[in-house]
Amino acid sequence: MRTRITALAVTAVAAAAMVLGTASTASAVGGGYMIRGHYASQAECQAAGAAGAAAHIWSPLFICKPFAAQPSVYELWVRY
Repeated sequence: MRTRITALAVTAVAAAAMVLGTASTASAVGGGYMIRGHYASQAECQAAGAAGAAAHIWSPLFICKPFAAQPSVYELWVRY
């Protein structure tokens, strides 16, 4: 009985951790956006986003945001 309860508790904790990890990544940028690249500055990221939008590679809606693990790096999130 104790083994089953322990196994159930471990499973519940693992499932909760997976859901929280996915939720934090998905909620960082709204739905429909996909990461397209990493850049050393906000200006480089904005230029790459604008260039891709001008070339009709993705929509004109894009986001440049600091990478959580390394704030000096910017992620380019785009909508197709």
